[in-house]
Amino acid sequence: MRNLERTVWIPANNILLIFFLLFLFSLLVNTSLAQYQVYYWANFEDGKLPAGSTPLGEFFQKTVSVVDFNLVSGMPPVFRSGIAGSETGRYGLLLKVAPEVWISGLATGVILNRDALGRAGRALFQADFFLPPSNEILPSLAVLAMEPLPPGEHTPQSFYRFGITLNKMVYFSHVIMSEPTARVFKFDTQFPKTLPRPGWHRFAIVFEGTSRIRCYVDGFEPRFSPLEEPSLRKLQVGIMLADKKNTYQCFVDNLSIQWTPQDVPLPDSPYASSWRTSAPGLTLRPTPLPVGGASSFVWLDYRTAFTKSPYVNTQRLLYFQAPRLQITRQLEKIFATNPSAQSFLRKYTLVKIDVNQLQGGTLAQQYSVFKVPTLILIDQTGRETARAIVGKLDNWESILAKLKTK
Repeated sequence: MRNLERTVWIPANNILLIFFLLFLFSLLVNTSLAQYQVYYWANFEDGKLPAGSTPLGEFFQKTVSVVDFNLVSGMPPVFRSGIAGSETGRYGLLLKVAPEVWISGLATGVILNRDALGRAGRALFQADFFLPPSNEILPSLAVLAMEPLPPGEHTPQSFYRFGITLNKMVYFSHVIMSEPTARVFKFDTQFPKTLPRPGWHRFAIVFEGTSRIRCYVDGFEPRFSPLEEPSLRKLQVGIMLADKKNTYQCFVDNLSIQWTPQDVPLPDSPYASSWRTSAPGLTLRPTPLPVGGASSFVWLDYRTAFTKSPYVNTQRLLYFQAPRLQITRQLEKIFATNPSAQSFLRKYTLVKIDVNQLQGGTLAQQYSVFKVPTLILIDQTGRETARAIVGKLDNWESILAKLKTK
């Protein structure tokens, strides 16, 4: 079984072909993919920097390293507890900054062409940042969407940047290094006051179609977002820490790009539950549709179901889904109310996979899942024995028939 804890790398020259094939597939099945694909993902779980990384800053070797989070001392419990323990994994990035070494970071060798998104496509350039308690300085961290650097260069020449600066604001900028001021600089000083601290947060630059850009932290949108900015086209994802006055270190994980050829809602951030959703002045993308109560069943995450006793030698049902879909709500209502469905579910170790999360998207690729919801039965040896792609017109009887056809 493929190790998920590795950098996911798709050569740039294959991306347009992948876009076309997935678009063609969606037309053939006459349905929305309703999910984001993992275009690139570095979670650093092999304990190394990603192959093809582009160092940023003159002192990269001294300022950026992969660290074992379990060995970091002096951190608040939320650094490793709860969702952070599984979402960030064991390894991530440690970045350092000081007045004499005031820029550090990295970018990847994977390039996304915004033109390939068409009018309706979406692309998420994102990273997870750990923000310290409120009595400590906010790190001047940002996620980048930057034009590729020439070989041997370490200073980005043209880029979009979304993050935190001056310990008091979140901002978006479009910077051309040869120009004295940023071409675009938008900021929100109220937003940082609502950031739950300490805690992990997912910062994302979201490209909508070929010209619109939105910025999110865990699905919350600063006041300056959205904006129209079509200038830069071929972009890498990266992170930058830049501070000319202070000395500190900070932590980053899950540097990634996700994309979809269609207008699909933003994936839920795993850290969104830490927010007070009534915080004044914040805009949150639409909340997930309520689903039928399948709470009487225990749904495991994939890793637990395949690596932890007593689940390893059991039959499993993999449930690939996207929480915002009406059809997901429909299927979970069947799980909650249909006695035959409930009897069937009790035979299996149940695994729920959100295809719009990073690991979920990678698993969808691994199992060739292109439409959700999809149910896959796995026997005790790990072999797939049946699968059912659930359509809007399906009831439990028709779903069960599909699961018995293989």
